[in-house]
Amino acid sequence: MKKDKYAERKEVKKSNNKIIWKILAITIALVVIGSCTALYKSTSTSKLNDTVVIGKSIISLEAPSFIPIANESGGRDTSFLDDEAGISAYTNVGQQIDLDDAKNAFRTIEYETDDYIIGSVPLPDYPETEDVHCYVHVDGWIVTYYLNDEPVAKIVDWEDYTTEETITGTKLEDGIYEVCNAAYVVAGDIYYYNFEWPVAEKLMIVADAEWYGQIDTFDIMLPSDFIFYERSYSHYANSYSRMYINDNQISILYSEGTDYDTLLPSDLPTDVTHTIKINTNNDGFDAIVLIYRET
Repeated sequence: MKKDKYAERKEVKKSNNKIIWKILAITIALVVIGSCTALYKSTSTSKLNDTVVIGKSIISLEAPSFIPIANESGGRDTSFLDDEAGISAYTNVGQQIDLDDAKNAFRTIEYETDDYIIGSVPLPDYPETEDVHCYVHVDGWIVTYYLNDEPVAKIVDWEDYTTEETITGTKLEDGIYEVCNAAYVVAGDIYYYNFEWPVAEKLMIVADAEWYGQIDTFDIMLPSDFIFYERSYSHYANSYSRMYINDNQISILYSEGTDYDTLLPSDLPTDVTHTIKINTNNDGFDAIVLIYRET
């Protein structure tokens, strides 16, 4: 994977980003991590400098204050987001945005008015298939999103996973920063929302890595007193690699690339400890992504 090619961009992201994935170095084999006591218990066979490396992130989902607004006069009509958007990230830059400048970040413009533009934004180091959809309004709002028929795990940004075992941001945040750079503005706090599941409260990402071409595992359990709206996975490798859930192969890569998809409830039923395993010839990374609500 490419390392530090966009170091300056990443530093800006770190200074502005409210949500940072934290990879925890644990010196014991069995752990219960932070506020996820009921949701996430993990063990790992992968060791780096004699420490077990496990990562997780919990992101609160909050509806934007301007959604939904349908303005028949051609103003800030964002009702289309309810129809096509899935997982999204949004910010307000606190000032007017020049749409002519913002358009420089776009690969394609799908719809344009005097007040807003909608289109797709390419991401550094990613093919066109990973472009984020984007809504930009002159009032300072920027919303990036993937479609509601795409797995939430598509947001996982493995290009930000480094040998220091940290991840900052997601592909959706990358899209926001690309637009901000083009428009000469600075992103405000970034929040997340799932338009497909508006009653969902949280997004959880559990990630682990194997750097040395071996087998790595971690365990995860979903409690039955939570409501899970979507389960999905992301699997990256730079050579031949396979991902398993409880010895059932769910993903295989024959060369460098990323695979992601939704999982059936039967793939990750509740109240059962599941072992996620990666078997790779070189570097490989796995993530389980959950959209849920605590009851």
